[in-house]
Amino acid sequence: MDIVSALKASTLFRELDRRALRSVAASAEWLELGGGQYLFRVGEASDSLYLVVSGRIRVVQPEENAAPLLLGESSAGETVGEITLITAEAHSSDAFALRDTALIRISRDVFEKLVERYPKAMLRVTRQIVERLRAIKPAPQRESVRSARTYAVVPAHPGIDVAAFSRALSRELGQAASTLRLDAERVDTALGSGAASVDFNIGERNRTVSGWLTQLEDRYRYIVYEASTQPDAWTRRCLRQADRVILVAHGDQRPFASRNLTWIREQALRAPQEMVMLVPEGGGYSARAWRDTAGAVAQHRVGIDLPAAQMARLARMISGRAVCLVLGGGGARGFAHLGLIRAMQEKGIPIDAVGGTSMGAMVAAMVAMGSDAQQMLARMRETFVTGRFLNDYSLSRISLISAEKFRRQLKTLFGDRHIEDLDIPFYCLSTNLTRGVPVVHDQGELATWVGASMAVPGIAPPMVHRGDLLVDGGLLNAIPFDVMAAMGRGQVIVSDVSRATDLRVEMAEDAETTSLLALGSSARHLNMFKILFHTATLTSERESRDIDARADLVLHMPVGGISMFDWDELDEIVFRAYHHADQKLDEWLGTRRDAFRARVVANRID
Repeated sequence: MDIVSALKASTLFRELDRRALRSVAASAEWLELGGGQYLFRVGEASDSLYLVVSGRIRVVQPEENAAPLLLGESSAGETVGEITLITAEAHSSDAFALRDTALIRISRDVFEKLVERYPKAMLRVTRQIVERLRAIKPAPQRESVRSARTYAVVPAHPGIDVAAFSRALSRELGQAASTLRLDAERVDTALGSGAASVDFNIGERNRTVSGWLTQLEDRYRYIVYEASTQPDAWTRRCLRQADRVILVAHGDQRPFASRNLTWIREQALRAPQEMVMLVPEGGGYSARAWRDTAGAVAQHRVGIDLPAAQMARLARMISGRAVCLVLGGGGARGFAHLGLIRAMQEKGIPIDAVGGTSMGAMVAAMVAMGSDAQQMLARMRETFVTGRFLNDYSLSRISLISAEKFRRQLKTLFGDRHIEDLDIPFYCLSTNLTRGVPVVHDQGELATWVGASMAVPGIAPPMVHRGDLLVDGGLLNAIPFDVMAAMGRGQVIVSDVSRATDLRVEMAEDAETTSLLALGSSARHLNMFKILFHTATLTSERESRDIDARADLVLHMPVGGISMFDWDELDEIVFRAYHHADQKLDEWLGTRRDAFRARVVANRID
């Protein structure tokens, strides 16, 4: 596309007559950026307006120790930098190319001369810019997984069947929206032999390829770029076009810095990288080890034969459509989580990621292991009802129980599994009593960290980790919603069992303040266990309101009248929770279906 045609196709310049267009074109400058390259940075002088011809420019507000705020994106026919062109202020944001991007640069000097030469024509352009300056912009959002549209599938080492993996991933993404898989052969077929091998700096031929890819992105919601085993020209293009890079490795291959991984790390790509380990039947090397070698932000495990259910979960996770579950702490009340899980399984609602605190951590760990509701019910009954693994009273100066029996039971249930090698992403929380901060456990031995998350102060002894004391995570975060929300992987369902309380006591009408011990029989239902447990699973009203406002679905479980030590009420608690969850999930699913239908109608192409 020539400059005149690009100007004519733009929203800003389309109303200029041909003479004015030719004059703009004569003074304009053609500019090309590779995917990831910056157009301008915060604080740089602003002296130009940029028209996007092909590709995409993202504008963000960088923040220290946090993901940048997404201010907007500009695609073909749209402009960047027009506001600061008028205000003559330094740039207050960063702008970079999401893809290989072609732009037309119009300097301030050129723009002002055009205004003098074609006052009437340029007046319309200026008015449009002023209108944009005055417009109320939507609140900025954090960059998230959900905004990803293009994926580069890159083998972490030779020997990966990248075609089979790309096809399987494209198939699952295609269940949600229109998806196209592109490899070098398809590009050569469409644009002529050697098109896929055209590198970034090859002039007009590169512009042709970039423009064609821009057109495809307008047609499809997702594009999967299938890279080569080496960092050749096609692989480099795949990486420059990607919002997210999916690195694929064999689980039976010891982690090493392959040519692809080395090249990627040297480039310091803006697109986040996620590691997928193809797990053989007998296990393999740690997914975390591969993640650390690659410098990836997350890791996933998929069977070597690419099971459809696991590939579907991967597709949901990388596109921000996952269903994530957060389970709160609450002693025996936490049995209610089993009712929710049973209802979700019966309705075919997947659980793609799970986290929890205290009893919620134990239930979440079993979910992450792949246990179904019946298996979890049997293990809970064995642990808390028939086996009574919490009844090893020690009455030491540290705690009421030694917790050795319980920790051995956790070891029996979870074995030597490590969190990072679970099929379903999992985390749990403990409280660092020494430093007064919550601790997120998303790697390490599963049994160890679940035990730390359940160590109620005064009842069970703290765990000592590198000299610090770790106790029940509910002390500072009884419902660890914030951790899951920060992942941005999709919709979050919260199971709250902390609302109902039996800590109130009856007092005389004219009494205001007294000692609990002085109340005698009216406080007989309370004991040290109940008080300590409640302290360790307390959720403030402010925290509860925040979770209610931000989570996609919050289930306040019907656990009224249930004590945190009512282990024998297991079946009753699960029964109540199942029927409550069954109703609430139906309502939630109905809302999601309505929203999906509305989205389909809005996006329909006649």
